[in-house]
Amino acid sequence: MNLNVTIPSSVGEIPLKNPLMPAAATLGNLIEHARYFDLNELGAMLPNSMFIDSGSPTTAKKICKTNNGFISALSKNNMSIFEFKEEIIPYLPWKTTPLIIDMKATDMYQMEKLAAAINDIKEIKGIEINLNCPYGPGTPYWQNSEQLKDLVRRVRNAAPDKWLIAKVPGGDIPVEQISTDCQAGGADAVTSYSSLNGSVIDIYTRKYRCGGGGSGGFSGPAFKPVGLLMCRRAVAAVDIPVIGIGGISCAEDVIEYIMAGAYAVQVGSANLSRPDFMPRLINDLKNLMQKLGINSFEEIRGTAQVE
Repeated sequence: MNLNVTIPSSVGEIPLKNPLMPAAATLGNLIEHARYFDLNELGAMLPNSMFIDSGSPTTAKKICKTNNGFISALSKNNMSIFEFKEEIIPYLPWKTTPLIIDMKATDMYQMEKLAAAINDIKEIKGIEINLNCPYGPGTPYWQNSEQLKDLVRRVRNAAPDKWLIAKVPGGDIPVEQISTDCQAGGADAVTSYSSLNGSVIDIYTRKYRCGGGGSGGFSGPAFKPVGLLMCRRAVAAVDIPVIGIGGISCAEDVIEYIMAGAYAVQVGSANLSRPDFMPRLINDLKNLMQKLGINSFEEIRGTAQVE
């Protein structure tokens, strides 16, 4: 039985020990979780999303549990990519487990500048463009095909040495068009979806329970059927690898995403339920593969058929 995954890209093959990686921010800056498990167990490492400069995170409640998942409103990270390089990276196993940075920016020029800065950091293997860009006021670039392709091209040219992933935003979005635009712009892979926006109210205080604006990204097990569909749609639209995401809470969910065509998956809200979720999931995945007689993920990738 082999959990290894090899992902093709323009910068060479990306070998992963397994197809599991945390969604950005769900394991903090990673080193906080090193006390709970060996980070080398992960397929790849994604810390908090990064801006090029330091931020001032919201003082409002950042995470709120709901009946079927979580609302998260993490705002801007308080650590710049340069501070992350100096203070965190030396303590991460980047030599044996790929380190990927999810990038946020206020406009495409700041995103381009951030990508160029990361290209000079040898310890970072890949970058993920957060397509909720511009992060703040302004019309999202993904709503305009030419702007989106321009954004991805700028990042590709600024960081020619990095594995380039584009993360599709959440909501009611044309995932096929966004994915094909990202491929046309030079992306090596697509993360097939993000969270939905949601709100929760405390009826006793009459206040919204999460986020400075009273809302945040909703994710959790209830979201999985939507995430799986978005993965399937992205796989059908592009020739580059797709990373599935959305509502993964057990080994069976991982197998479903691989059968839908994903090369790897990102696990988000489940990491908020317990800090050692990832190694438990990896162990459960091994046991499930043995039970199903699956020797490698190559055997099952994209094999799901319509009745």
